[in-house]
Amino acid sequence: MQLVSTISNGRCTEFRGFIRSEIENPANPDEPDTPSGNGNMLVVYFSAEGHTGAVAERIVELTGADIHRIEAVEPYAANPYDDSDRIQREAYNDLRPGVANLLDEEVIAKYDTIFVGSPCWWHQPAMVVCTFLEAYDLKDKVIIPFFTYGATTYLNESMQKIYTVTPDSKHIPETLPEDLDADDITTPGRPDDAGIDMPGSANGTEGWLRRIGIIE
Repeated sequence: MQLVSTISNGRCTEFRGFIRSEIENPANPDEPDTPSGNGNMLVVYFSAEGHTGAVAERIVELTGADIHRIEAVEPYAANPYDDSDRIQREAYNDLRPGVANLLDEEVIAKYDTIFVGSPCWWHQPAMVVCTFLEAYDLKDKVIIPFFTYGATTYLNESMQKIYTVTPDSKHIPETLPEDLDADDITTPGRPDDAGIDMPGSANGTEGWLRRIGIIE
């Protein structure tokens, strides 16, 4: 099984549990965050163990961006290890699980820059994130993916997927390293992640935002 919470066999991480209330709407702690649409930056994310959510929250603290936590129509098990077969099937077959809380198109249209956060599951983003992105016209919007992971490979594959599902968007970084094994995401490939900058954790978020030119 490749849903791991520490570095193991080069697989990306962040899967010990799916926490539905990591960054709560203070007005209603039982509801996911709802963006106000007042700014020009939005953070959308799916989080399992909580690392992605912590980075998302830190981005908001540093930029003033709005935030929206993506939830699946069919929630994942409290421990995503228990959903390993489902998650692998979704990733390897490029499936699109339903999103329980899609935003109105008019809300998305207000934002110029969208941070997109996910764990890396079976060498890919959580596929519910792809469902979310493909629901909107994101032409000319700036898409900034971020992943929480503890691996030495598969980051490029996950980044490539986000770029693929947002083909008309602008991206930070503008380009990615060549995907050396693009035809097969099911087996370990050659290392090709070099040069892709990530925050790594909430503590690394400020430095990452400075390096990519979002804050000074």
